Amino acid sequence: MKLSETKHRATLVLAVKGRIDTETAKEFGDELLARIKTQGIDKVVLDFSGVDFISSACLRELMINFKHAREAKVALLVAAMQPMVLEIFQLSRFDTIMPCLATIEQALKTQVALQSTPAKGARDTNSVVVHFWGTRGSLPAPLTLQQLRNKLASALVAGAGMNLDTIERANSFVESLPFHIGGTYGGNSSCVELSAHDNNVVLLDLGSGARLAGQDALRRLAGRSGEFHIFMSHLHWDHIMGFPFFTPAYIPGQRIRIYGCHDQLENAFRRQQAEPSFPVDLSKMASHIEFVHLELGRSYHIAGYQVSTKLQQHHGDSYGYRFEKNGKCVVYSTDAEYKPENMINIQECVELFQDADLVIFDAMYSLADSVSVKEDWGHSSNIMGVELCQQAHAKRLALVHHEPANDDAAIGRSYHDALRLEELTRQGERLEIYSAYDGLEIQL
Repeated sequence: MKLSETKHRATLVLAVKGRIDTETAKEFGDELLARIKTQGIDKVVLDFSGVDFISSACLRELMINFKHAREAKVALLVAAMQPMVLEIFQLSRFDTIMPCLATIEQALKTQVALQSTPAKGARDTNSVVVHFWGTRGSLPAPLTLQQLRNKLASALVAGAGMNLDTIERANSFVESLPFHIGGTYGGNSSCVELSAHDNNVVLLDLGSGARLAGQDALRRLAGRSGEFHIFMSHLHWDHIMGFPFFTPAYIPGQRIRIYGCHDQLENAFRRQQAEPSFPVDLSKMASHIEFVHLELGRSYHIAGYQVSTKLQQHHGDSYGYRFEKNGKCVVYSTDAEYKPENMINIQECVELFQDADLVIFDAMYSLADSVSVKEDWGHSSNIMGVELCQQAHAKRLALVHHEPANDDAAIGRSYHDALRLEELTRQGERLEIYSAYDGLEIQL
C-alpha cells in the first residue's frame, strides 16, 4: 500500500494505491488520522482509484476515522472507487454513512453537512407532534407468519375481480382496506416521542420501540450532539428493555437525562445491563447519562415543556405525566388501574387529563377483564379511557399498551367499541379517538 497527498486550499486529497487488508489497514488508519488532524484542513478526500481491494479491517478504520473527522469538524469523503471495491463498500452499507463520489472533481465540489447545519427534517418548534414508536404492553409482539398470511388472504379475497395491474392501483386498494388487514398496530413495547426545540429529544418510556426512536433522532441530528430527555412511567421491564439498544447512549457527546419518580430509577437501568443480563455494562456507554429524580406535586420546565406528575395505581407504582407547551397539552398515562371504590384516584386522574389536547391512555384490557379475571393487574380499558376523557373534556384519546395476545383484528374491535361508546355517551364536543400503532404521528 502506498499513499501520496495533494492540497487544494483547505482540502487535502489522499491518494491510496494497492490493497488495504488486515496487514495494511492499521497503517492506513494511522496515516488517515494524521491528515484529519492537520491544521487548516476542513475536508479530506480519499482517492481510491488505485485501490484494488478492501477488507473489513479497512472499513473498520474508515469508520473510526469518520468519527474522528466529525469530532474535528472535518468532512471525510471517498471517491473514484474501482467497481469491485465500490461493491464491497456498498454491500457493507458504508455508502449510507460516508459520502462516496464517482470522481475526485465531484468530491472537491461537494459540500458536506457538518454540525452547524440544521438537521434534515427538523420539526416546527411552534407545534407539538406526538410520534408513537412502541404501543404494545408487557412484551414485544411481532406479527406472526400465520397472521401475515391471513392478512394477505383477506386482501386477495377483497380484491377479487379488481384491476390491480400496477403498483399505484395496488397501493390505492391497500389504502382502502380496513386497517387490521391493510396495516398493523406493530409489536414494539412502550415508547412515545414529543417534538422538541433545538437539539432536544423528548421520549416517554424506553420499551423496545426506543431502538427505532434513537436511530431516527440521530438521523435528524445529522452528526450534532443532542439533549435526550426521557420520562419514565415506571421501571417494569417492558418499559426499559429498549435502552441497551438505544444507539445515542453509545455515542460520545450525546447527553441523556432519564427522569422519574422512583427511588430505584438508576439502579433498575444498571441492573438491566449488569452481568449476566447484558454484555455491555451501563458504565461503558460513551454518552453522558444522568438520572434525575422528580418530586410529586412539583412542576418542572424541561426541554420547552411544563411538566407535572401524578401517582397511579400499579404494582410498584407508576406515574402519569402532563406536558404543556405553546398552549398545547399532552398527557401520558400508562400502566394505571381505576377502581370505583377509589374515587380520589379517579378525581385526580380527571384533573390530570383536564382539557388536554391529547391523552395517551393504557387500554390493555376490556372492561369485563379489568374488573374480573385481570383485576389488580394494574391496567385499564378502552371504556374507562373514554369515560375519563369525557369527564375531563379532553379533545383526543390515544389507546395504547395493547394486549400482546391480541391480534390486529382484536385491537381494531376494541377501537371501534370505543368509537361507538363515545358516540352513545357524547354530551358536548366529540372526543377524537385513535388506536395508536407503531409509526402513528399526531400533530396538535
